[in-house]
Amino acid sequence: MKRSIRLPLKALLSIAVACAVPPSAAHEGKALHFDRSSDGWPVPAFALVDHHGDALTKERLLGQWTFVLFGDTQCGEPCTEGLAALSALRARIAVAKVVHSTLALFVSLDPARDDAARLAAYLTPYDKELIAATGSPQMLATFADELGVTQRIGPSRRYDGSLVLVGPEGDVRAVYLPPYDVKLLTADYLLKRARRR
Repeated sequence: MKRSIRLPLKALLSIAVACAVPPSAAHEGKALHFDRSSDGWPVPAFALVDHHGDALTKERLLGQWTFVLFGDTQCGEPCTEGLAALSALRARIAVAKVVHSTLALFVSLDPARDDAARLAAYLTPYDKELIAATGSPQMLATFADELGVTQRIGPSRRYDGSLVLVGPEGDVRAVYLPPYDVKLLTADYLLKRARRR
């Protein structure tokens, strides 16, 4: 039993080390920034609809690791950079089994404009496994507020492109702030998976 547990951890750590950036690269202006104010916070129940027309609830996230990016299809650079980082992260772990339990979720906070067809088209340039979802304005406001996002949404609906990482038990494990260094993001993500509180 112990042997079967150690092998995946060793594999995860090997991938994390391989993704790490040499110390000299840290001086090139890239760094991994966190907002730790929400770490360990339980994600509340929610009910959204994904870009395939399927229900998306908290239960669908349980048992896997989920990156959540809030925005809308008009948000511009913060959202496109966040989606590009998620696509690149998934590409880096594509050969590992962890990719099958890594979900990337884009939540549109503009349900009046962003219907399923628009969301599907918006995701086209990115990883085909990314999921987009939206819901009622009340549900979206509650969901974003519970994940600590509303403090970063101004009256002009500008987003910062932060990525909220939700663990397999349904709690916030990290909030990553842009700009993103995909190698560092991937390495930190894999280390968090290996630690599993």
